[in-house]
Amino acid sequence: MLVRAARQAPRSHRQADTSQICEVMTDGRSPLVSWQANQLAGSNRDLSLLATPEQVLLRYPAPVEWTPTTIRQFRQAGLCLPQDKFATELGFAKRTIGNAERGTHPPSLALRQALDRALEKATDAQRDRFFAAIDPGAAAFPGISPTLESVELLRRAEASDLGTGTLQQLEELVEDLGTEYFTTPPAEFRATVLSWRRYVAQLLEGKLTLRERRQLYAIAGWLSGLIAEASLALGEPAEPHCTTALALAQQVGDARLTGWIHGTQAQIALYAGDPRDAITFAQAGRQVAPVGSAAGVRACALEARAHGRCGDLAEAEHALSRAEHALDVRTEPQTRSFFSFDMPYVPYYAGTTFLWLGDTARARAWAGQAIELCDTDPSPWPVARTSARVDLAVALTQAGEYDGAAAIGNEAMDIWAERPTRPARKRIEELLATLRPFTVPCVVELRERWRWISS
Repeated sequence: MLVRAARQAPRSHRQADTSQICEVMTDGRSPLVSWQANQLAGSNRDLSLLATPEQVLLRYPAPVEWTPTTIRQFRQAGLCLPQDKFATELGFAKRTIGNAERGTHPPSLALRQALDRALEKATDAQRDRFFAAIDPGAAAFPGISPTLESVELLRRAEASDLGTGTLQQLEELVEDLGTEYFTTPPAEFRATVLSWRRYVAQLLEGKLTLRERRQLYAIAGWLSGLIAEASLALGEPAEPHCTTALALAQQVGDARLTGWIHGTQAQIALYAGDPRDAITFAQAGRQVAPVGSAAGVRACALEARAHGRCGDLAEAEHALSRAEHALDVRTEPQTRSFFSFDMPYVPYYAGTTFLWLGDTARARAWAGQAIELCDTDPSPWPVARTSARVDLAVALTQAGEYDGAAAIGNEAMDIWAERPTRPARKRIEELLATLRPFTVPCVVELRERWRWISS
């Protein structure tokens, strides 16, 4: 991980005095100063490797007030952890951390104390990143994010322009971003990924070996794919980012990346109302994606959904069979990240496929299975959880079960409101269009609620 791989830059070799540090301990400025003093007084380490009192006070100027912003920055910039791992480290539920980061509920005394302990146990590099994030003026590289700064320090410390440590960090970062995608607002997420892609572009201008350049091209390709997905979520043009990602993938012969991006193109075409193009893209992804890859499963599932939109039952069933087989022979681990295409997704795609084919019974069964798999897993999967509920609600509407449809529709709206995206919004509007002819009170209330939530 980024945190484990980070190295500290050498400190000043000025001799520090234990009594000076102890004097700093007593001035009441910050518990982190006490931590620095304890490290010095209780060890046999060379005192020249530790900061002087003045450096400590400049580095950690005041106790931390745990606000939604500082909690989120400590997790993201300081510890570089996804929300679920951060919650586990602190000993709290992920929902508690999410509420604290969003400001839904103020952090309890127990949570603030746990955060204080975690900050005290953090490494110097982690604290540097955190304090630079909440006080950008403290950053050593103005205009660069704290995490980027750590990667840059590591790069400068290595003998060549770019070393294996930097590449490993960037590859792990891509996986971490895949997890963050589900919980970060799309605009904020895209801005973060864009900053990383710019950084990779700067690295590509340096002196690199052929292997290093190939790896950076692949990293830039995956980052471009994430930018495309975030753009799609925002309802903005995503195809140019796919074009960039495909060009980079072809430069390095990355079949997994190529297959995944063709899947993204299929999604874009589906949401644009071009199912025939979606079939073409999905088939291209299926043909190139490595056997055992998540990209292969995704391409088959997307092809099924596109055939469903075209009303082709036989081809949709064939594509779903291929998706189930691809899932059975999959060798990539299910990591619950955006790149994983985990277990709930095949039932989720099957539910939409049969709904569009007009097979209400099978749509209802698959959508119910998808909802159960999503809701019993700790991963958020907001679009899948929203759209599966839309599929079930539409199926219930077609069966005349309006109360049930409205109840499930309200659940879909609740999930959408936590992380609004354009594709999920279109699915909810699809449900409301199905309900338009009906004027029973529960349906009227659902329409009114959507008008209020979405405005």
